Amino acid sequence: MDRKETFRIAIQAEINSQNLYISLSKSFGKAESATIFSNLVPMEKIHEEKLRAIFESEYPGETLELELNYIPDIKSVDFNEPKNVLEFAISREEKAHAGYVKLAADTADPDLKAMLLRFAEEESYHQTILLTEIQRLQGMIQWYDPSELNGLVEY
Repeated sequence: MDRKETFRIAIQAEINSQNLYISLSKSFGKAESATIFSNLVPMEKIHEEKLRAIFESEYPGETLELELNYIPDIKSVDFNEPKNVLEFAISREEKAHAGYVKLAADTADPDLKAMLLRFAEEESYHQTILLTEIQRLQGMIQWYDPSELNGLVEY
């Protein structure tokens, strides 16, 4: 795969992620979880902008054929079950992570390789954000005020 194709694939993936998260934030029933998706959009946008800036500096005046309005198929996702929606989003982040790792492996340029691997790490961070939301919804993570604890534990 040549360098231009690497840029095209990576930029398209970021656009797809932005469109997906915009759709999920509008479709998701719980406001707090919808906000999680809304907050991921700018993170994906930053990746797109960095990739575009490097592409434009290396290939001035050239354009990439991109599908700007593509939205991944979400018809199979049950929006009544928040965990399913979040797991779907996690699966997309896993694919993005794997995609960046593969692109990095196929890239000879050390600077581009380093950036792609950094983006792979950031996609893993996005997975963590989504997993934390699942745990919050399931009550596995509970926030409390430590001053409310009196220190006495009775058995």
